Amino acid sequence: MSTALRNSRKLTPPLLTISINTKQRIIRSYNQGHDDKEFVKVPAVINEQDDHKYEEDIKKRIISKALDFVPSKGWSVDALAQGAEAAGYPGVAHGLFPNGGGDLVHYFNVSCNERLVNEMKSWPKEELKGNKVPAQMIENAIISRLLMIEPYKSTWPKAMAIQTLPNNVPNCLATLLSLVDDICYHTGDRSVDFNWYVRRVGLAGIYKASELFYLTDNSQNCTSTRNFVKSRIRDAEFIQMALNMNPVAVAPQTLTAAFVTAKNILGMNTVK
Repeated sequence: MSTALRNSRKLTPPLLTISINTKQRIIRSYNQGHDDKEFVKVPAVINEQDDHKYEEDIKKRIISKALDFVPSKGWSVDALAQGAEAAGYPGVAHGLFPNGGGDLVHYFNVSCNERLVNEMKSWPKEELKGNKVPAQMIENAIISRLLMIEPYKSTWPKAMAIQTLPNNVPNCLATLLSLVDDICYHTGDRSVDFNWYVRRVGLAGIYKASELFYLTDNSQNCTSTRNFVKSRIRDAEFIQMALNMNPVAVAPQTLTAAFVTAKNILGMNTVK
């Protein structure tokens, strides 16, 4: 790449960056049939770190625009292509996302988790007594997170199916575990014992069950979903009480239940 390009700060046409190897990139100009008003300012690429950051910024712009097209195009490559064009890049820029719709779903989940954390930070803190589950705060967190799906509710079953594809499972599991860990932490859970695992796996099961229920809920203000979540949390409180009474005796059954729950979350318990 020439010194002139690296030092450039003027308005240039949108660029498509295509990875060649860890040391080299080809930057292809996309300028036919575009007006100056569509041009974006391109930062200088000084080293690999800056290059990577620039590419990630492009991805974020494209994928955030792509969400606008999900209601009509679904969680698909078409939505990514439309998002790329809306962001000022050629439609073929969807090639930056090797998992296609899976990357779109992952970005949405990560963004929603970050939004929820910011909300929970502003909530009044509840003083926990012993191992008591902060039921109301957990219920509020689950409902708040579910309602973030509302604009895409009609297409979310497809998104859930996409997440069970083998190449998308790692991201799906990572964002789910991040979600339940954030909820536990910001609702006051500071445990470092066996309960740390039980609560998080249990909460993951509650969230996924509530997510499925929410998709079929047509009640006003999602009243049925709220009642469903409340009931599942009450069940979790009973389990917590059993663990507190005899943790050693209950541990094997708890581990078995946790394993089955994890398989259900990943869609591994389907009949073959």
